[in-house]
Amino acid sequence: MLLDNKRIFIVEDNVNNYAIMATILQQQGAHTGYERWGNDTLQRLSAFTPIDLILLDLMFPNGVTGYDIFDQIRQDPKFAAIPIVAVTAADPAVEIPKVRRKGFTAFIGKPVRLGIFERQIAAVLDGQVDWTWDSLL
Repeated sequence: MLLDNKRIFIVEDNVNNYAIMATILQQQGAHTGYERWGNDTLQRLSAFTPIDLILLDLMFPNGVTGYDIFDQIRQDPKFAAIPIVAVTAADPAVEIPKVRRKGFTAFIGKPVRLGIFERQIAAVLDGQVDWTWDSLL
């Protein structure tokens, strides 16, 4: 399978979005971990190690952003080198430059699409990041 035994951690406040992503990834052989609010991310990441990739939403309730969570993750040396992908419904024209400056590995827009999403994830894991993803559409 495309993502056999890859360990992918998802930080996403919308349970439906999480379920869609996790189902697609698991159908391709990945193992998934999950944190909903961004409050216990480091603790849950630690419990899920080793981790191949983190998928991080950018919009959370209560004034927390994916950028805040990104900073928390990167401050922990255990997670400093793990690729982090922004997965968001935010306007790509606005957010792609921001996530690139911040140091995210890639950007994937929501809604994620079956047949494309898992290929995007595999490409990131293989170090083949295309910020436009034109080749996969």
